[in-house]
Amino acid sequence: MSSFVPSQGSGVPFPAPNGPSSGHMSEKPPPVPWQQLTSMFETTSTSKPSVPSVPLIVANKTLEQDKETVLRCWLAMGGKEDTLRRKYYNDDYIGEDIYAYDWHDEYGDDEEYLMRDKPSDVVSEWYRVTVEGGRVTGLQWDEQGLTGTIPAEIGALSALIGLDLSHNKLNGAIPPTIGALFSLKRLDLGRNSLSGVIPHSFSNLLNLEYLYLLDNNLSNDQNQYFKNKQQVQDFLNSLWRPQTIRLLNY
Repeated sequence: MSSFVPSQGSGVPFPAPNGPSSGHMSEKPPPVPWQQLTSMFETTSTSKPSVPSVPLIVANKTLEQDKETVLRCWLAMGGKEDTLRRKYYNDDYIGEDIYAYDWHDEYGDDEEYLMRDKPSDVVSEWYRVTVEGGRVTGLQWDEQGLTGTIPAEIGALSALIGLDLSHNKLNGAIPPTIGALFSLKRLDLGRNSLSGVIPHSFSNLLNLEYLYLLDNNLSNDQNQYFKNKQQVQDFLNSLWRPQTIRLLNY
């Protein structure tokens, strides 16, 4: 292929057709292959950390680990250790059956719960903590005056089936680590002051059957109350963004 030679009088320096370069101007580089351009684009688009599909948290495997996590989470949200380890349900309480109530209803009077003389070291005896099969499976901490943010560590309770933190004074963002609670069936974070968006990691909660997020300041959905599995899963699927869009870091 012959070299391009500008017309006379153009004033553009150029190498001789078959001779060495004049040294004034290097030859134009060849076009960059599209594969290389794609690689350069992907490097640029992932320069900021992206949210993983599965939140990065080490899942608990033993009841002892669950016990430590439960205590730290309770304290992180302003709960008192004395209450967690001493307060218990009064089996002799005569009143309306608490299990006849919906999760959102208020419970009976103060006689329903008593305080042990000494704090219990047995996590299954802790206040509104459920243990089944040697793991913590339920936290029902609604209406406890809890404050601050929900700790990310709560996502380590890998056997959790029910989580109720409603009717408290919690604020800040919902931790995406809740999306690592793959066994979760009931989640109630309603009537707090949570803000931000519903984490995309919630799309991992394939067993979730009940979801209540109303009366917060969340921005990415208006209807956040779903009480059957089909409704919940349809909503969670809507949180998923295709991988091609996530690579663009939108």
